[in-house]
Amino acid sequence: METSTIRLPIRKLPDHFDRSRITTVLDEIESALMDDGGVYVRAYADSMTITIELPTDQLIDAAACLKDLGLI
Repeated sequence: METSTIRLPIRKLPDHFDRSRITTVLDEIESALMDDGGVYVRAYADSMTITIELPTDQLIDAAACLKDLGLI
């Protein structure tokens, strides 16, 4: 299965996300993608970037869900 990666800069997260609690943000993103979009992802972060790995065939669904969250 092919995978794709979406990277989001932490400094550009919308205000409704608590940047000081990145693990909570990751959980929110994963839950929204799984619950709303049926997209199975792996999300992790370093000090500057959130990385979301997902199956390439679910990329469009993920993008739509991330747009609804205000992330893209």
